[in-house]
Amino acid sequence: MELKNKEKLIWEISSKIELPEPPDKNEVWERISQSINILDNQLDRAQNLSASSSANWKSKVQLKFNLKGLLSFSFALILILPILYNTYLIDTVVTRVGENKTLQLTDGSKVILNSESKITFDRDYNVEHRSLKLEGEAYFDIAEGNMPFIIETDHGKVTVLGTIFNVYSRENGFEVGVNEGKIKVSNHDHTVQLEEGQFINVSSNFDNRDISKISFSDYPDWINQKFYCDRTSLADLCSEVERTFNIKIRFSKPSLKLITVSGVIEAVDLKTVLHTISLLTQHEFKLEGDTCTII
Repeated sequence: MELKNKEKLIWEISSKIELPEPPDKNEVWERISQSINILDNQLDRAQNLSASSSANWKSKVQLKFNLKGLLSFSFALILILPILYNTYLIDTVVTRVGENKTLQLTDGSKVILNSESKITFDRDYNVEHRSLKLEGEAYFDIAEGNMPFIIETDHGKVTVLGTIFNVYSRENGFEVGVNEGKIKVSNHDHTVQLEEGQFINVSSNFDNRDISKISFSDYPDWINQKFYCDRTSLADLCSEVERTFNIKIRFSKPSLKLITVSGVIEAVDLKTVLHTISLLTQHEFKLEGDTCTII
C-alpha cells in the first residue's frame, strides 16, 4: 500500500474513534492506587512464603516496579487523551465581552458570534455531519447542503437545511427566530417548526401556541446595533448592555431590576444607550470608570 493511502486509511480510522469525556481524575487515581496496593500485598506475601533465591526475588521486585510504571503510564494516557482530542480534533471560537466575530465554515455557512459567546465543532465538519455546539448567542446564514445543519445548546437543539436565523442560549433563556427559510427547534420531548418571520422563547414545556411573529424589521437587534425591548426587565436589558460595552452596571435598589422597558434603543455607543434607558425608566445613571450605577 502506498504511503498516501496508508495515511488516508489511518486518518479515516482515527476520525471515527469516539473518545470518552474527560474522566474524574480522583476516581481514576483511586482505582490505580488500589491496584498498586493489591499488587504490593501479593508480592509481600510471596516474599514471606517463598524460599526462593535472591535472584528470583530481584525479578519479583523488578516486576513490581515495571507494573507500577505501566499503571502510572496508563493513568497519564487516560488524562492526556481528552486534551489531545480537544487540541487537534476540535475547533473553538470564543468572543470576549464587547467583541463580535464572523466565521465562514467550510460548507459556506456564515456565523456571526455575539459577545461573550462560544461555538465548538469537530474538524471533520462537513465530512460526515454539519453540527456544532453553541454557548451564548449567534446569527447563522446556513448554506444549503445534503446534510442537516444542527446546533446543540444546553437548552435545546436547532435543525436546519438552509436558512438565516438567530439563536440565543444563555443562563436566562433559549430563544430562536427565523429571518429566512424553515428550522426545527427541539427541547427534550418537544419539537416545533419555525418559518420565516417566526420567533419562539423556548421553555421546558412548549408547543406551537408559543410561536409568535417577529414584531420588528431589524431582527436580531444586536446585529443591527440596537436593543429591542418588549416589556423587558431592566435587569435583562442591563445584562446585554454590560456584555456589549464591557462595563458593570449596579442597581442602587434591588427593586429597580424589576422595572420593564419597551422600545428600540440605538446601541451605537454607551452614552446614547444610557441616555435612552434613563428617559424610558425615569432613572438616572452615574458612570464612574467602567462601572455604572442606576439611582
